[in-house]
Amino acid sequence: MKIVSTFHPSSSVLSSVKCRLGTRDLEHLVVAKLNRLDVYSLRTHGLQHECGLDVWGKICSLKRIPLYETRSNIAIMLTHPDPELIFLAYEESDAGIAQLTVKKQLSLFERLPRIAEYFTDFLIHPSGNLAVVSCYAAKLKVITLKGGNYQEDFDVSFPELNVLSLTFLPTSEGEYALGILYVDSQNHLQLSARDVDVGGLELSPQPSTLLQPTLISERVASHPTELPLQLIPIQPNTSADSADASVDPFPGGVMIVGGRQVLLFELASKESQAKQRGKQKRLEAKMKSADPAEVAKARTKEQERGFRKRKSKFAVDWPWSEVSAWCPIDGVPSRFLIGDSFGRLSMLSLDNITELGIILVPLGEVSPPTTLTYLTNQIIYVGSHLGDSQLVQISSNATSVQDMPSLTIPSDIKTVTSGSLMTVSSKKGKEKAVSQDDMDVDDENVDDYSKGRVVEPMGSFINVLDSYKNIAPIMDAISVDTDGSGQTQIVTCSGGASTGSVNVVRNGADFKELAFIRGLTDVTRIWSVRAMYDDLSNTHILISTVDESHLFRINDSGNTITLQREEFGPTSGFIANQTTLAFSNFYKRENGVYGNSRLVVQVVPTGAFLLEWDTTMKMYLERASWEVKNIPPSHNRPLEIVAASANASQVALALSGGNLVLLCIENNAAQFKQLATHVTHSEISAVSFTPLNAQKAFSSILTVAYWSSNIVELFTLAEGGLKSGPGTRSPPLPAVVRSLLLYNFGTDTSSKGSNYHPYLLAGLGDGSVASLVWKDGALKDLKITSLGHAPVSLTGCEVDGKKSVFAAGNRTTVFFCDKNRLVNSSILLKEISAASRLNTRTFTSALILATPTGLSIGSVKNLNKMHIRSAFFGLDNPRKITYQPLLKAFGVACTRIEPARIGSFEFPTSSFHLVDDSSLARLGQYKCAPNEEITSALTFKSLVENQEKPFFCLGTVVYKEEEIEPTSGRLLIFTAYTSAAPTKTSSLELSLVASAEVKGCVYALKNVEGKIVAAINSCVLLYQLDISSDESFAPTFSLQKLSDWNHNYMVTSLGSFDDRVVAGDQISSVSLLKVTKNRLTSEARDYGPLYPMSVEAFDQTNIIASNDTLNLVIFTLAKNLRGEALERIGFFHLADLVSQFVRGSLSSSDQTKDSKLKPEMLYFTSSGRIGVITDVEDKDLSLHLTELQRNLAAVIPGVGGTSHTRFRAPKDTRGPSDADGAAYGFLDGDFLEQYLGLQGSPDLLNKVMKGASEPERLKISRDEVLKILEQLQSLH
Repeated sequence: MKIVSTFHPSSSVLSSVKCRLGTRDLEHLVVAKLNRLDVYSLRTHGLQHECGLDVWGKICSLKRIPLYETRSNIAIMLTHPDPELIFLAYEESDAGIAQLTVKKQLSLFERLPRIAEYFTDFLIHPSGNLAVVSCYAAKLKVITLKGGNYQEDFDVSFPELNVLSLTFLPTSEGEYALGILYVDSQNHLQLSARDVDVGGLELSPQPSTLLQPTLISERVASHPTELPLQLIPIQPNTSADSADASVDPFPGGVMIVGGRQVLLFELASKESQAKQRGKQKRLEAKMKSADPAEVAKARTKEQERGFRKRKSKFAVDWPWSEVSAWCPIDGVPSRFLIGDSFGRLSMLSLDNITELGIILVPLGEVSPPTTLTYLTNQIIYVGSHLGDSQLVQISSNATSVQDMPSLTIPSDIKTVTSGSLMTVSSKKGKEKAVSQDDMDVDDENVDDYSKGRVVEPMGSFINVLDSYKNIAPIMDAISVDTDGSGQTQIVTCSGGASTGSVNVVRNGADFKELAFIRGLTDVTRIWSVRAMYDDLSNTHILISTVDESHLFRINDSGNTITLQREEFGPTSGFIANQTTLAFSNFYKRENGVYGNSRLVVQVVPTGAFLLEWDTTMKMYLERASWEVKNIPPSHNRPLEIVAASANASQVALALSGGNLVLLCIENNAAQFKQLATHVTHSEISAVSFTPLNAQKAFSSILTVAYWSSNIVELFTLAEGGLKSGPGTRSPPLPAVVRSLLLYNFGTDTSSKGSNYHPYLLAGLGDGSVASLVWKDGALKDLKITSLGHAPVSLTGCEVDGKKSVFAAGNRTTVFFCDKNRLVNSSILLKEISAASRLNTRTFTSALILATPTGLSIGSVKNLNKMHIRSAFFGLDNPRKITYQPLLKAFGVACTRIEPARIGSFEFPTSSFHLVDDSSLARLGQYKCAPNEEITSALTFKSLVENQEKPFFCLGTVVYKEEEIEPTSGRLLIFTAYTSAAPTKTSSLELSLVASAEVKGCVYALKNVEGKIVAAINSCVLLYQLDISSDESFAPTFSLQKLSDWNHNYMVTSLGSFDDRVVAGDQISSVSLLKVTKNRLTSEARDYGPLYPMSVEAFDQTNIIASNDTLNLVIFTLAKNLRGEALERIGFFHLADLVSQFVRGSLSSSDQTKDSKLKPEMLYFTSSGRIGVITDVEDKDLSLHLTELQRNLAAVIPGVGGTSHTRFRAPKDTRGPSDADGAAYGFLDGDFLEQYLGLQGSPDLLNKVMKGASEPERLKISRDEVLKILEQLQSLH
């Protein structure tokens, strides 16, 4: 059984809308992603998240439903797995907690009609009384609304089959008309309109007289079905200029955008409509004539009207790529923002349109938009699928006057200056004069529509206020450990158009370095101390090495900070010639009350010394001591202190031989008092005497770890001695304990408090941290977290207001409590040998860390935050990525398409880049021939003259004109070496050492058993790189074809494990092959119609695949009567398109004792989602979790679909059926983890645990369920 969980949610934005949802005077921005809605309020400081809603399905569109006054509801349309319309309302509780609630879920699914091919969307009339939905060809669903809520619906048919766009046309109140842009049966682009008869439950059988049907010229859109053409309604302008009676009021219209020109067609006047209705009646009368000739003539006349080209009232050339988004500017109904597929943003102005025509003003570049929403004060939200979503502001003046090549207007489009528009607008009527240089001239060679004006670009007017990270679409990804520390990183190829990027993704905390002090090396321990115990600021730092101790004064003026080493004379009590085991401020005790003092305690191997800072002599003077020389040795061995721990009034000393001595401050004297002694009979490796209650000056619990057994034992100080119980000993840990900390991560100081979370942490010598819960007087639930291989030190601290523990070894992490469980958040710090809290005038609540080269001072922020570091490639869109550890570099294959005007040929070019794994700087590159594109990449190492050398193998396709299926490609083998003449942009050279021509496109490459496996069209081929060397000559390289396997239609994806190869045939299914010596042999295959998009192998016998209907499938190699075959053992609807599988886990995962969950695979999707597939190794646990999912589905309702079971049921292209089976072999991890959010709802918890009947009662306890789900959550 596998569990599917999400690490990084979908980040691609599909739609957005601004509206006022609540009763408060706040405007909101609603953002729709693939399967989630997020509501933000517009505040002075920016966008503030109010609430969110997960949806079971794929959101395709989002609209606002106007209500009374200025309030709105919202509606969303789902297209997958089944079409559905959902009406939502925004509600706020008395406490100000907001949520979206479902008012109506309307299924749009029908079994028989053909799905709409080009336009699947819905419209809301500006009045809020009517909605129209298009999801099937030649059919619309009309919905009447009242008060923003669903009232009733009815279906209507209409003859326009291939609809490209719909819009409501401006009409009188109570009347409705639809503008329809469609492609007719002769592949002509047509614009027409039909009236909506709500009372008659139909569309008008004849085109509406409001907008006469017209044929759109091919010069506007030569291939209309390949362009995202859109209709924009234009409201009428009745405020005609009274000074110019010749200018008629503009009656409104509809604008077509998305072609080579923007066309504006004017709506018919009342008189014109009446005239058209008269003509229509006369034509209908002739159609009913008894004379066949007259009927035929009338039909011919009707057809002629349908194919008549009518001139648009206004037009302007569109100089850039396909229009991908538009929005009106609030308060100015005659202005629109339009963005193209490369992110070039412009404003379309209809101001004074009857005199100036349509004016197109270039504004600048943004992310390629899928949605544009005007917010307020020239601020626009740009939602993007290919790049980061943005909050931008349009400035009235150019923010950059630099030439922007992407905004360049093609030479065949004339431009005007902005000043010339002012000249034209100042002149009226027929007397106005415009220079021939400032506008197009009508002649026989100029298109009739070219009447608008394109303003010459004058730099950028865009200010980016904020960005929202997006890593969609993920085209390829790898998981690598770049520094050998065991901490893996996810690296993705993302973006498109003008926003290609390589992203490094991790989840963890930030460390902000504030200062660095070089030269202080070989530090084993570090402490910071204050002048007086109750002071807030530290004055000194003690640094201990293996055999010395050094005290430094902190000089912090507020502007600069320095460390000054304290030089002490023979009168000082400070021990400098030994390593320090413990150092801490100490209280004094007078009349039984602890008080402020200048005392400190220093513990060295020879003893414990009570010191006091003398303000006159500026040094520590000894006040008391406890020395091992005064203790008689046992077993003829010299005694020494091997471990120590001190708190505000107590000192714990661990002596060689296993003896424990506890000291405290004497009452009314600066002396030590012996509290207790104890003999453990085992050598002690670490002790901790830190109180669980930080407000107390003493502790009653002592924690001790032993060398030989690796066991930690907790002792209670009572009646002058140390006592331990049966539950106070830990199980044997994997390695020796080098540091200990019993720590309360909660704010409550009593065990009865709800926020009381005591844990025992043990830093082990093998680089891991053991954690156990201290509950009811016993240690429970052992958990191991790996931090590399160096001994781990533990330091209590506070991060973002949470009590935390900083754990440092080869790698570092911060432990803290979240949702009543212990979690950890990694930090990008390495080789930290010691750490201590630091608080000074300049550095408040900071940490001081000992690194191999010095001391680093900084602070930890943003616990458990998603961190994404990006290298932007712009128009070079990364498509394939691989990692070569010998070069410490990524190999990135890119495809580049230069922006071009609609209808112009877009010529792709391809290149391969070497990118540094640390700085993400480009180190070198190779550019392909103009007609060649890199489609796959692979890296490997090979011995050349007894030395390992790095190699890259690139698979390409060669484009040829009028070729439907590729017939030519190449395999290219490169090696890399340091350039003899490095430049600022290149320090490595790529050298082509071998190549081979192939008959097709190289879709995928894998390195198996030292050989290259290539998927080329319908074949899987096996190659080997032959290296021949001669002492007198340089080595020579050649590619040798060893074997081929040709039993497919189109192999587009490969997976591998050891000597096994998985081939994904996109037209058929998957096959399992084996590399045996120099041959490819078939092990088994699946013959079902799967249409796989990506494949990978778990191991030698288990395979995972994703397909075109957004499912996950698992196969296993099984035996039957006919031999071996691939048996389908898992089928699950993910509702997202997986582009890549990567074997492994997100990081060095936590290991709980007797863990039953094992992360096996990562998956990456086109919407930017990253997920984890976890194996449940225990069969009984699989059954328990399956029952839990069933019970949760009955208690937690979802938004979209009928049930969770139906939503996750596998889908196919035929649509749902009553015979469809449920998902099997998979569990929905995100849904299971919703159980953790029910802990505050006892009634719902009981329903889940009991089920609907006695057989559905869960057979595991609530605590066991929590433990398993918390472990599952920690894996992602």
